[in-house]
This record gives sequence, structure tokens and C-alpha cells, in this order.
Amino acid sequence: MKLEKLAELFENPPAHYRGKPFWSWNGKLSKEELLRQADIIQEMGFGGFFMHSRTGLSTQYMGEEWLELINACADEAEKLGLEAWLYDEDRWPSGTAGGMVTENPEYRMQSVQLSVVKPEEFSWSDDLLAAFSCRLEGASYYNCSRIQEKPERAFPGMYILVFKVVTMAENSFYNGNTYLDTMNKKATERFIELTHEKYKKSCGTRLGKSIRGIFTDEPHRGTLMDFFGAGNEKDNHRAPWTAALPEEFKAKYGCDLIEKLPELFLMPEGHEISATKWQYVELLEELFLKNFFQPIHEWCAENSISLTGHGLHEDSLTAQTAMVGSIMRIYEYMDNPGVDVLAEGNRSFWIVKQLSSAARQLGKKDLLSELYGCTGWQMNFESHKAVGDWQALFGINQRCHH
Repeated sequence: MKLEKLAELFENPPAHYRGKPFWSWNGKLSKEELLRQADIIQEMGFGGFFMHSRTGLSTQYMGEEWLELINACADEAEKLGLEAWLYDEDRWPSGTAGGMVTENPEYRMQSVQLSVVKPEEFSWSDDLLAAFSCRLEGASYYNCSRIQEKPERAFPGMYILVFKVVTMAENSFYNGNTYLDTMNKKATERFIELTHEKYKKSCGTRLGKSIRGIFTDEPHRGTLMDFFGAGNEKDNHRAPWTAALPEEFKAKYGCDLIEKLPELFLMPEGHEISATKWQYVELLEELFLKNFFQPIHEWCAENSISLTGHGLHEDSLTAQTAMVGSIMRIYEYMDNPGVDVLAEGNRSFWIVKQLSSAARQLGKKDLLSELYGCTGWQMNFESHKAVGDWQALFGINQRCHH
């Protein structure tokens, strides 16, 4: 393409390259008001919008009226030359269909939790996953053996490591339920049934035409050695769990994960490096991709719509490991992979560099950033430009204004 043509496109880009904000649908929705706002979005120079359920919504999420309004706004977008995009959740993180999926306890997020108790405080119960006696020195353990009964004798420095599978506590943010076990394919299939399939039935031929795609927001596979988003008491001694994990670990690595639970949380004989820790985190990643992202991506491909959005939590390699494992491996299963760069002064350049690097390897052309979130009304145009400039330099060509 000639430079003159590129300059012309830069000065007056088509809708595809114009920003598409999160359009907050909250309160009692009105068709008349939504269509009025769609016109304003077009008048402001945006290229489209993401129809996004937000806190305060009183119209029934995914109800008949909701779906009718989705169609009305998609039709209006087509008339105005805008792109309409779906958002796959009631608020975030994606996966529960506003808590409807996790009404089934089998689909709720779980974790394995470590408690350290003195020998005299220990008693076996059927809800325990495993227990071990050991000598404990800080984060290192020695002379470890698995037990089921209270030890007859205690030795100096002896403690009992108690492991239990804990279901995430119910939370109002999930409408009284919990987040999803994203490593359970049946749970994901239920999410698709209650969200994607309902849109397919209601929106019909609009999918892939006036409705260009769908945004998935902050899905994760559970918090690792951290309590962020866990919904239970603030305890770092927890790690992601799903019912099939021991069987999957045995099949992949040929050993019993239950026997190695102390090694997940602590240092055996004081050794900092552990193959078990790496194997565990790697398997979590594989199950998350195979049982959550891959089915959703396949559904989108079969129904001719693009999948965009971002995972949780990109800001550092540590944060990524804590919530998803390797964030870059998610991008394979997204048509328009994206990131979330919060706040005005965020200079986490590597977030976007990871995205653009993976996209280059995978041949992905459209790179999204959810940006301008957690700023404020004091943020001026110059600041907005500064936030967008460095991300454009690293390859961002789709902006989702938050």
C-alpha cells in the first residue's frame, strides 16, 4: 500500500480501526435511550461498541428483553456503519453467566488448602485430602511421612501438614454463587450453553455480520499461593484444584500428586528447586487452555464470530503465574488477542510486548487493549494520547475504551 493511502487511512480510519468502548449497560435498560446513545457513539467518532453488563443492571441479564435490546443495538450499529460486539458475562470474570453456571456445586472453583497444626491439635476426618507429619523449619520440611491417625509420639519440631479441598465461598459479585472451575470442560460447556448458544438462538444471522465478535474478560484458573479473587479468608496457603487433577497428573508424569502435596507448598529437605512445582503449574495451564479457552474458541470459529478479550492478570510474570500460568499461551485461542492496561501512569511495556510477540508468531493481525480504566474525569486529552501512543508503538491497533 502506498504511503499516501496509509496516511489517508491514518487520518480517517474505517470503523474497524476506531476505538470501541465498553458501553456500560446498567440500571433499567430502555430501547429508546440505548439507540440514542448508539447515535452519540457514532457522532463522537468511535467505530463501534462492546455491549457490557455492569453493576446496577436491573433488566434481567440474558433474559428476553436483554436479547431483544442486543439485536436492536446491533441493527442500529449496522445502519450507522459501526461494529457491535458482545460481552460474554454479567460483569467479570467470564465463565459463570452471571452465576447461573455455578448454581451447580460441581462447577464451582476449588482449591487445595494447606493448614499447619501441632500434633496434639490433629484429628483425622473424612473431608481431608491428605495429612503428613514432618519436622518443619520455616518453609523447609524434613522426615516427612503420610499419616491418617494422630501420631503416638511427637519429636522436636514436629508438625502436621493438613490438606483439604475447599470450594470457593459464595459471593454477591457472582449473584450469590462462585466463580467457575475453568479446568472442568463440563463447566465450560454449561457456560457456552447459557451464554453463547442463547445469543446464537436469539441473534441468528447477525453473528459474524452486524455482530462482529465477543469479548471474554479476565478468565483464570484459580489463584496460586495468593488469595486474590479467592472469595475465602485471606490465606496464601492455597493452590488451584479440580477433581480430575490427580488422575491427569498420574497420566502425564507417572506419579501420585497427593503424595507430593507437601512439595507444592514447601521446600523438601530445604531444596528451593522442585520439578513437581513446575509439573503442577504446567498441568494447570494445559487443563485451563484445553477445557476453557479451546472450547470457546472452537464455538466462535464454528459460528463465524471473532473472540477477543484478555486473561487475568498480566502486569508481571509473577502475577501471570499466580492467575493463569503463561499468559502468552492464551493468545493462540483468541482471534483478536488483547491485554488490559489499567490506570494513567502504567508503564508495563512488557504486557503489550508479550502480546505483539505472540501475535507475530501466530499470524494475528488485530491486537486489542482495554485501556483508560481506573483513571478519572481529571484525565485530559494529552494524557489519553500518552497512554495510547506507547501501546500503538508496540502494535495495538484495536482500542477498547474503559
